Amino acid sequence: MRIKELYTDKARYNPGEPVWVTAVICADAPNKGTLVAQAWHLENQIEAPATVPVAAGRGETSVNFPWQPPTTDFIGYLLTVSLLDESRAVVSTGAVAADVSSDWKKFPRYGYLWDFTENAPSEEKIAELCKYHINGLQYYDWQYRHHMPLSPDPEIWQDWSGRKIYGGVVRRYIQAAKNRHMENMAYNMIYGANQTYLTDGSGVDPAWRLVKENGKDFLFDMDDSLGDVGILQFFNILNEGWQRYIFAAQRRAIEAFGFSGWHGDTVGEHGKMQTAAHEPLGTGPDGEPVWYVKDGYTPFLNNAKKAMGDLDLMINPVGSQGVENVNVSHVDLLYTEFWPLDHNRWGEAYDSYAAIHREIRNAARESGGKSLIVAAYINYQGPGATFNPPSVLLMDAVAFASGGARIELGNGDHMLSSEYFPRDMEKDIGEPLRRKVRRMYDFVTAYQNLLRGGVQPITRRVTLQNARQTLTGESNAVWTFTAADGGAEVLHLINLTGTDNLWRDDMGTKPEPELLRDIQVAYYTEEEVRAVYFASPDLETITSAPLAFEKGEDAQGRYIRFTVPSLQYWDMIFLRGKAHE
Repeated sequence: MRIKELYTDKARYNPGEPVWVTAVICADAPNKGTLVAQAWHLENQIEAPATVPVAAGRGETSVNFPWQPPTTDFIGYLLTVSLLDESRAVVSTGAVAADVSSDWKKFPRYGYLWDFTENAPSEEKIAELCKYHINGLQYYDWQYRHHMPLSPDPEIWQDWSGRKIYGGVVRRYIQAAKNRHMENMAYNMIYGANQTYLTDGSGVDPAWRLVKENGKDFLFDMDDSLGDVGILQFFNILNEGWQRYIFAAQRRAIEAFGFSGWHGDTVGEHGKMQTAAHEPLGTGPDGEPVWYVKDGYTPFLNNAKKAMGDLDLMINPVGSQGVENVNVSHVDLLYTEFWPLDHNRWGEAYDSYAAIHREIRNAARESGGKSLIVAAYINYQGPGATFNPPSVLLMDAVAFASGGARIELGNGDHMLSSEYFPRDMEKDIGEPLRRKVRRMYDFVTAYQNLLRGGVQPITRRVTLQNARQTLTGESNAVWTFTAADGGAEVLHLINLTGTDNLWRDDMGTKPEPELLRDIQVAYYTEEEVRAVYFASPDLETITSAPLAFEKGEDAQGRYIRFTVPSLQYWDMIFLRGKAHE
């Protein structure tokens, strides 16, 4: 007998709701057994173990049982489950996380959908994504036209590329997601119109359009073989007429289908722009002329949020261009699509893990604590039929350890390697990587209170013995950085030993980091430490374990010394002080 799979019935839970757990048991013989379930919040046992009988059976059997979590809001939990045979010996173990949060925006775990064909198995796809605790979904290219997201026929329409979209399937996805406490975000450009706007009577005024510095219209060729519908015309986001038009059009579409909000998109920066009248796009806060679209994000988004009201709002400043203007706006969530050839405001290319880490932390600081959702396409359009696990797992580790999130999973059990989401059929995750990614999402859900939602970077001196160390995310070393949440100090170890610090890995050849064992750590802090705990998504068991430590002092100050038993990709160490007993 063994536990094949554990999952919960919802992606998140409102305080007071029971958590229903499904354990899939495999047995070669009709033996009886017992499940013993134990709930944890970080290192603390929540209650006495619960026992659940397993009836005799052969093959696969699903056992469902409830767990009632405490009513405290915005808490992550881990349920460890052991399977005992008839002699009470443990024959299999597993773990599954649960998020008790009244609002998904505190700890977003974002996925996507794009298959709106007539026979799309909507319930099955939503159920699969729920197993990863995905609590928000981007409905990619679901809309009729960019400037007319709501189709004249709300039952069947073709998107700009000619894909047939079934309104009933969209509604079934939305209802299935709501049943599992997953939010539904309607994708659409913030400033785009298919060139059919010139003849379809939509009311879009050509005078609102954007013109490049050279006097040519700002157009985007999606597929000109389709005619005007394949060409996007872009409009001035600071034009009041365009704002009134697109806000009303987007709100009508959202309300018609029951979406949760608007996922706005852009195409990044394409140089200096002007209006159709050859004037600046508007004026900035100090009266200066605005010539770049990104410099209009803050006022546009503040007005959009006012128009959306209680609906959620997010935007993708492609290439992270203008992300600083999005961070200080009234958006509900932060999202950025990174490309390695783009540069941040300090001139640093976004090609390394360190650049992504820095932007995640900047976003949290500038936004008042929001967790940046990172779109970064691993193994981008590369030749392999499957994803390369080291590049996926390292990017996940960096994003989550830094306090961010990822968009990578969607369409049931698929993963992104391209900005055009329907291309996710070109690469398979593969079963070994799928299991590790499932464990990663259980880990970041269970430990969400130490990863984001108020956690702040801190500066601590950390030294390693028998491992090369980097403080800046260099290749071929163990990258260390620290944070704190008021109740614990947290040390992250990201293993780049034997591999590089570039995230995209187009060819899928990034080597796996070298497995390290017994790393001796000296951690300098003035805190009076009473306990040290170790947890890692690298291990089959993701429960935290206490580490023995000793105290010392040298010319650099007071420290504690302990040994990390192993490091493959990512280890998290957290310290509890006497002040937090």
